[in-house]
Amino acid sequence: MCNNFLIYGHGGAYNHGAEAIVKCTVNLIKNKYPESEIILSTHFKEQDIEFDMPVDEYCERDFHYVSLDKNTSQKGFYDTFIYKSTIERIKTNTICLSVGGDNYCYDNWHRWKTIHDIVIQQGAKSILWSCSIEPSMISKEMVNTLRTHHLITVRERLTYNALIEKGLDNVELCSDVAFLLHPKKTKLPENFIVNNTVAINISPLVVRRELIKGSIVKNINTLIEYIINNTDMNIALIPHVVMPMDNDFLLLQKIYNKIELKDRICLISDKLNVAEYKYIISKCRFGIFARTHATISAYSSSIPTIAIGYSVKSKGIALDLGLEDFVLPINNFLHNNSLLLMFKMLLKNENNLKQILVERIDAYNENAKCYVF
Repeated sequence: MCNNFLIYGHGGAYNHGAEAIVKCTVNLIKNKYPESEIILSTHFKEQDIEFDMPVDEYCERDFHYVSLDKNTSQKGFYDTFIYKSTIERIKTNTICLSVGGDNYCYDNWHRWKTIHDIVIQQGAKSILWSCSIEPSMISKEMVNTLRTHHLITVRERLTYNALIEKGLDNVELCSDVAFLLHPKKTKLPENFIVNNTVAINISPLVVRRELIKGSIVKNINTLIEYIINNTDMNIALIPHVVMPMDNDFLLLQKIYNKIELKDRICLISDKLNVAEYKYIISKCRFGIFARTHATISAYSSSIPTIAIGYSVKSKGIALDLGLEDFVLPINNFLHNNSLLLMFKMLLKNENNLKQILVERIDAYNENAKCYVF
């Protein structure tokens, strides 16, 4: 009987993709082990309380050491102090799940290695959970760390193939656990037409990484103008991450405010939970998303979608579903109509894409349940 679970690597529920991963993970655990105790290590406990994370206990960072870490050139020196309360919860019988999706795609992956190493030292079970890893980031040091996990569940084939090529034999290919998220009904805003609205999400993250400054917002504006002038569809601007330093809502609000006639466009609230965002997305006709978990909400609702790609996760998930032709890498925003050209392809292939999703998505969703603890 597995009764003690620790989930770590979670940055806070204002990232609603992270909210989806944790909530769906907890649901899987509780369905299999109803008496289990689940501890969530989080960067922002207040966000998780606000969005009703269904866990039994929280561990927080020590912000004194977070402050010291910001002012030192010795990155990682304070990690064991920052995560002291998390480390103290690790016992021999603890099953530890490192979440966060793409945490191993960033230079600070060593902070999760610090916790993982202590898990192994304690004789507990360590699982890297529902992850993607940029193949170019997989160094020899990372491979040595990944090899010591008891299990790695990867959410798309590009990561899976890269890890297998590195000789890892502890890897399982499963759909992102967030495909199991159930939508929660919420009031639809004015100017929203059920089954005839285009959902649009862009993020400060993709704007920071764009090849040509201003190109992504210009493409969004071009697309909005085309939809309003040439179709009968309405538009919903949907935030999915509202972290103070990475806030989709503020970016979308700027776009919304510059539109003079707003009778066919709506800006979705930044106060909803991830299940409510999924409900709104599920009522749309098309989706254009920078955030991967907004894309997952669309895919799992059989909504034809363009993923604005900036990493292996968006490319890999689309590839697994047979939708790789509808990923637009941020480096491909070379003209103001780059997105519009792909959207016209989406329109032309609407029925075919919907049929692909209808035929494949149930099995793909079911594959998210293959996780073992």
